[in-house]
Amino acid sequence: MSTTPPDDLLSPEAVRDPQGFFRVLREHDPVHWSLRHKVWIVTSHDLVLQVFKDPSVSTAQGIGAFRSRLMAQQGELLRHAMGLLDGWMLFNDPPTHTRLRDPVRRSFSPAIVSRLVARIERHAATLADSLGDDCDLVTEFSQPLTAMVICDLLGIDLEERDYLREWARDFGQLIYGASSRGSDYLTAVARAGDSFHARFRDHIAAKRAHPADDLLSLIIRASDSERWTENEIIGACSMLLFAGHDTTSALLASGMRALLMNPDELQRLREHPAHLEQAVEELLRFDGPSKTFIRVPRAPLVLGGHAIAAGQPLWLAILAANHDPAVFQEPDRLDITRSPNPHVAFGSGIHFCVGSALARAEARVAFATLLERFPRMQLAPIEHRWSPTIVDRSLLGLPVYLR
Repeated sequence: MSTTPPDDLLSPEAVRDPQGFFRVLREHDPVHWSLRHKVWIVTSHDLVLQVFKDPSVSTAQGIGAFRSRLMAQQGELLRHAMGLLDGWMLFNDPPTHTRLRDPVRRSFSPAIVSRLVARIERHAATLADSLGDDCDLVTEFSQPLTAMVICDLLGIDLEERDYLREWARDFGQLIYGASSRGSDYLTAVARAGDSFHARFRDHIAAKRAHPADDLLSLIIRASDSERWTENEIIGACSMLLFAGHDTTSALLASGMRALLMNPDELQRLREHPAHLEQAVEELLRFDGPSKTFIRVPRAPLVLGGHAIAAGQPLWLAILAANHDPAVFQEPDRLDITRSPNPHVAFGSGIHFCVGSALARAEARVAFATLLERFPRMQLAPIEHRWSPTIVDRSLLGLPVYLR
């Protein structure tokens, strides 16, 4: 008689080693009903893709129920924080999703990303110059770099980067489902929502008066034809800042950690820098910045032999799909030349990440800079701590010796 495996995604074991945690669940049943979370946890690559591409599955319903519950309890306190979610295409279904996505997608052109590469290189070099013999790559390199790039992208002053890092930390308590947030976390979320709304209302007014060749100006121009509300424009900025800063920073840190923990692959990349593009894809697969994406079926469906009722949440385990042995040979081995590499780190279907090209460009620049500048880099001998959340996979710090 088989026993039900542990399924608490906020347990210390799941936070420390989600790949191993999900492996046990997948081997038990790739579609597992969690009594702890009251959700279905989906862990196989084929079934995760099936849900991503199913038009009857909603992203709006999951956040909608959560939002309604919080607004009923703390509506006035959270008015601006919840208002930011109006512009998050991720939390909307078509046709609203299409209306919100298309201007951003058009504005996030490859040409804009390619024009940013030289500035990303300059920012990375400046940050690398400032690093001491021992440092924390999270707080001193990856977080500042991604904040600077987002400031450049939107056309706002680089001095905003410290504010944006603090804002992402506070607002993330609403998005990520953390186990360590205190009882007053809603106060921090509300403060983040109020300050962001006020700050970006002013930024938008300035861009309307003096438009430039930046993403915020392009979004404002494009959104006029789509009849966006100001809340939706501000919300779209919050989504781009959050995803572009928080998740990309997590990728840079976890990717560097993976390389340093696999010295043979690190040396291989040093000797063959032409493999960098493939290496970025492998680092996205191996230990990417997202653990789960949440979907809710609007109608009953059958998944992996299970009857899923309408409204029962599905947690799509991205890290599990990216370590599925049915798709990836030796999935727990880092291979910087892995090909093919059909990972789902950026999702799939209509919600595929619009900023994927920028995240990849930042990763290529960041890894190239660090590997070239610091050939003797090694991890400091301490246990690594991860953000204790359901959704994201991010290091709280990455102390290293550089010389």
